[in-house]
Amino acid sequence: MKPTGFFFLFLCFLFLSIGCNQKSKQTEIKLISKGIFEIPIDEQTSKSWSFIETYEDKNGEYLVFHDFLKTEPRFIHFVNIRDTTQSFNIPLAINGPNGIGHLDGFYVRNLDSIFVLNRYAYQLNLVDSSGKVKDTYRLRADDSNEPALDSTLPFPWTFAPIIDLGEMLLIPSYPDAHPFKQGYKQKNLAIALDPKSKEFEYKLGFSDKYFSSGFWGVFLETPSYTVNYRDSVIIQSFPIDDRVFVFDFDLNLINSPSLFKNYYSDKFHSLPDLNMERDVFYPNTYSNPSNKAIIYDPYRQLYYRTYQEAYSQEAIDEMLYSSHRSLKEQEQPRKIIQVMDSDFNELGVVFLEKEKYWIDDIQVVRDGLLIWIDTDDEDKKIFEIFEVEY
Repeated sequence: MKPTGFFFLFLCFLFLSIGCNQKSKQTEIKLISKGIFEIPIDEQTSKSWSFIETYEDKNGEYLVFHDFLKTEPRFIHFVNIRDTTQSFNIPLAINGPNGIGHLDGFYVRNLDSIFVLNRYAYQLNLVDSSGKVKDTYRLRADDSNEPALDSTLPFPWTFAPIIDLGEMLLIPSYPDAHPFKQGYKQKNLAIALDPKSKEFEYKLGFSDKYFSSGFWGVFLETPSYTVNYRDSVIIQSFPIDDRVFVFDFDLNLINSPSLFKNYYSDKFHSLPDLNMERDVFYPNTYSNPSNKAIIYDPYRQLYYRTYQEAYSQEAIDEMLYSSHRSLKEQEQPRKIIQVMDSDFNELGVVFLEKEKYWIDDIQVVRDGLLIWIDTDDEDKKIFEIFEVEY
């Protein structure tokens, strides 16, 4: 063989070696602990929280939440992550002329513009830092005042954040309230509200292909959303799908990359019919993996996707046939964080200690990922902050 041939082979070997090394490095994701963050539980705070988000202003970075404590007034809690002595609450009256009626979710644009959701009244209230209602927005497209659970309108979903697009707020919703009784009459999954004009539309519906694939059940049909302001896109993710749907700020679908085939292949199956009986619902729901959310990290320009594997058949049988074993008491599935770059290329995965961490409410903060430690301590909520290293 001529010298040039050896040189060509050497270059091919070199490039292949570099490619293999780069690929191996892509899987070496580590979470480096940067400390513990604790929130004390007092008479104005419950350990059971309904909704969490982060908020930042010139005074610091806050973990913001409301809980299930049935008080009058209710509170939105702002806990300063760096210095808990700088924490405060905003009181919200439920009844009376300044009452919000129900506290189901919120979005903090700033401390004098907080949007508070009352989903049962199809209403969004704008409150200030004292809790005073400054304005209200009706989210119901008909003139009826029938109970929300009796309607077939998109029903606001309280466990996904309201997305602020400046001239439009995007409020996640169920497709409708009665899929079991009537089938889906409304396929829409978000309410797009113009706060200035108070006009709104129902947007982002299910695809026809989705409906033809079979019934999955309400808990597996509710999407999660995140927004990447740097690239001006909204990402919609379904627990039952291995892809995400990427929209521009005009809600045009611009991409639908497949992300999770290695984890999802042949693992999902639907309910055979619209049936909530335990013997049917439990095996078909908990034998599915659970895609918790797509999360965007603006500080590191990464996407995270939290994922929990299916429960074992033994654990499902325990839930079905044992009267004293709760879901939490079962052998827990593996909990995974998939890390992707801003183009949705997988960089690697992290396997969390499945008995230690709760992955439903992971939050991005300046220092990294804020992950709730699952503990029986009734006096405080404990979080650990991790830096992502790859």
